[in-house]
Amino acid sequence: MNIKKVLTILNEYDTYNKNNPDWNNIRSNIGKSVNENTPIKLLQFTCSTINPKYLYNQDNPEKYVLLNPKGNNLENDLPRLYELCKKLDSVYQTEITIFIGNTDPFYIYSQEGNIYPNISKEDLLKRYNIRWSKYRNNLEKYIRKSFPDLNFKLISWHSLDQEVKVKIGWNFERHFQLVKNKIITLFDKKDFEWELNCLKEQFGPDKYFYNIECPETKVLEQWILRKFSEYALQGFWIKTLFPTGILLQNEKPSFLRTKMYQPLIVDILNDKLPVIYPYGVDNRDYQ
Repeated sequence: MNIKKVLTILNEYDTYNKNNPDWNNIRSNIGKSVNENTPIKLLQFTCSTINPKYLYNQDNPEKYVLLNPKGNNLENDLPRLYELCKKLDSVYQTEITIFIGNTDPFYIYSQEGNIYPNISKEDLLKRYNIRWSKYRNNLEKYIRKSFPDLNFKLISWHSLDQEVKVKIGWNFERHFQLVKNKIITLFDKKDFEWELNCLKEQFGPDKYFYNIECPETKVLEQWILRKFSEYALQGFWIKTLFPTGILLQNEKPSFLRTKMYQPLIVDILNDKLPVIYPYGVDNRDYQ
């Protein structure tokens, strides 16, 4: 198998093209996959669709997570993702792992359930998990109906969290606390400032949080520290669990979201999670 053919296809679909600073890492990961006779592993995140008005609901906050996957940020990516995977698969075995980053309402917005005094953390997670599981199943049905021969795995982040806890003893919640305590040392102050300014614009009609008012700045600042912590820890877990994986970036702003996955990988592993941008580079929008 000619590794060059794989790299040519990836380069064709990477809108960053030859200027991509991760290209050496990408080449190395492809080489390792081929030498080990394992599939090329492409990785991508998506999210659950939401109903923000339930975020502060004290009785049924789990309804923040909708069950209909229509309209999530993966939907517009699927045709190009399918093309990329089919082209790669014609040259060498390829699989795509799609992570549903569904734990935001627990770790970020509810601050691990602290805004719900009458619901225990354990009960809240159980309620969320019921919704997350249903959403995952509905999204899988949607993808398989649209692209029945796409070779993909769909993984709920919370399910991965629980599986890893059983198999190797890692505890995402405990690790999250450790990362959160030092997160301000891992990024530039301007990264937090950019996030805060954009986050303040995401409330109101036709925005991400379309039916709730913007919280106080001190609340948003907590959200941001928690979001950066969650991303950094997720990046480290992904790099450790999928060492030859290549992330397909579909979030916005593209470069900041990529940066948010990297600091623990750099500090602890002296490595990087390589990223390509098959859906374009957008450093102005927020998603």
